[in-house]
Amino acid sequence: MGASGIEHDVYTVNIFINCYCHLNQMGFSLSVLGKFFKLGLEPNVFTFNTLINGFLLKNRVVQAAELFNKMINAGNCQPDAVTYGTLVKGFCMKGNNRAAIQLLRKMEEGACKPGLVVYNTIIDSLCKDKLVDDALNLLSEMMSKGIAPDVITYTSLIHGVCKLGEWKEAKRLLNEMVSKNFFPDVCTFSVLVDTLCKEGMVGEAEGVVEMMIERDIQPNTVTYNSLMDGYCVRGEMSKARKVFKLMLSKGSMVDVFNYSTLINGYCKRKMMDEAMTLLREMSRKGLVPNTVTYNTLVDGCCKVGKLGDAQQLFSEMQACGQLPDVQTYAILLDGLCKSGQLSTAIQLFREMEGKKLDVNIVIYNILIEGLCLAGKIESARVLFRGLSSKGLQPAVRTYTIMINGLCAA
Repeated sequence: MGASGIEHDVYTVNIFINCYCHLNQMGFSLSVLGKFFKLGLEPNVFTFNTLINGFLLKNRVVQAAELFNKMINAGNCQPDAVTYGTLVKGFCMKGNNRAAIQLLRKMEEGACKPGLVVYNTIIDSLCKDKLVDDALNLLSEMMSKGIAPDVITYTSLIHGVCKLGEWKEAKRLLNEMVSKNFFPDVCTFSVLVDTLCKEGMVGEAEGVVEMMIERDIQPNTVTYNSLMDGYCVRGEMSKARKVFKLMLSKGSMVDVFNYSTLINGYCKRKMMDEAMTLLREMSRKGLVPNTVTYNTLVDGCCKVGKLGDAQQLFSEMQACGQLPDVQTYAILLDGLCKSGQLSTAIQLFREMEGKKLDVNIVIYNILIEGLCLAGKIESARVLFRGLSSKGLQPAVRTYTIMINGLCAA
């Protein structure tokens, strides 16, 4: 541009900075900032906002805060609502609620007063950290300043009290929300359905879903999955399957998580044929089961004594590119030991060691108990004595296994 005789201006250089920030090239962004001064230009609030956001995109909250402080100290360019809002969001994303609230107080002292977006951001962060009392206090403070809450505010608060299992408080907030003509959206309702199901109140959850439909708010995949999981926990698999079919009939995007929820329900009820049918159905639909799905199925097979099927699933998951984790090995190892297949269990244990997996005390407990059950007390004792050399400390469970083994010998 300069070679063509076209002069740079603040607007043009800001575009360059913004492009580099979104490309995660903060080094180049700062170089362009240096160009500002060489050209005799003064960066404006948009320049600083872009750079602060760029640092936050790279999760560099400290550098973003430092730039904000430089902006304040320089005095020639004061932060605006966007600056404050961006940095508040950055602090909240890092879980630094204290810094976010300090910034809120700084806004209150200056000319740029906090608005609903800033309050909502902090309230949501507090609720995610289960600091609901602090969030409710902030709500009261916000309302005393004439700032009315919206659907987002109430959804965050309802989510917060739901995480604490305080259903009555969630219901109170919902009623308060409706009384103020703020109608819950699908996100609000989904939070309620999920909490009710986890509390075992599936009947009430059904009522919430019915209320959604009456208000022409269509339940989404999250809503249906929570309801399905609620039925699975209660062992009402026919109802869970009915919800699953309803999702399909409504054209909802059924994913691996939805299938895994239903598979888990069947496995818990030892209905392995139904669980395996769902696994095959996933493959036909082009869905790749994840490690959680396979762990659930391997565990289910072990619990019903189908060790051959469990081992086949163990091989199948690796062939599909899903690497077994420590939990997968622990499940299969436990099944092999309890079925008396100790040599296969020891071979699996050696495989874990060869793959440099984190062989924790749980794994050793399973193997020590397997040795004790097989009457190989001396081998169990050797494994027990070698724990400290592996950097592991025996747990209460470890001592209990050894004592029981020695007493039975």
